[in-house]
Amino acid sequence: MSATGVDKECSIPMVVVFGRPGAGKSTVADEALRIARDRSLPFDRDIVNLDLDVCVPQWMRDNFAQGVYPTLVQRRDFAQSCCDYVRSGVISKDAVIISFSFVNSDLREIFRDEFPEAIWALVDVTDEVAAERIRLRKGHFYKGKPSTNGHDHREQESAENYADVDESKAEDNPEWEFAPVEFSHILLDGLEDAKINACLVADALESLLVGSH
Repeated sequence: MSATGVDKECSIPMVVVFGRPGAGKSTVADEALRIARDRSLPFDRDIVNLDLDVCVPQWMRDNFAQGVYPTLVQRRDFAQSCCDYVRSGVISKDAVIISFSFVNSDLREIFRDEFPEAIWALVDVTDEVAAERIRLRKGHFYKGKPSTNGHDHREQESAENYADVDESKAEDNPEWEFAPVEFSHILLDGLEDAKINACLVADALESLLVGSH
């Protein structure tokens, strides 16, 4: 990789750990990073784990808390900001593990266009398991699909917080459900021990590192 990272940031060995909110992605990604770094010690590789939750702006976090889901326009801008964050975060790195929900297909498409060589690993759990894990966790901004009424009024407030949103396009306001995955990916059983899934992620990253030399 070049000193600036400009030429090769999109082809850096990358595994994307994704799945429903509450699936356990961060736990798997953190453990996979530890395993990958241990394996890489003899080769002096610099591997990083980037959790894209840090890219979620405060206004979006506040809207999630109010039961307001981001529109298509908002999600596209957010996805691009995530790509920019990753490009800056992998400068002079040898490999990266990404963790994020990627609930909607449009987010995945934008990220896959930017990083076409990445391997995707889905931490798969049912909606019920994910909802229970969300209920039990503390300190996270995402609490899941709202069950209360008054959603339309809150969507109007969300649009007022984001000037570029076309309020006339109702189709821009998606369902909260995790979209089906329609591209090749590694399937990880979210009920399995996190260390087992982490080994599979580390294996996938290692295959990319070997192939890049």
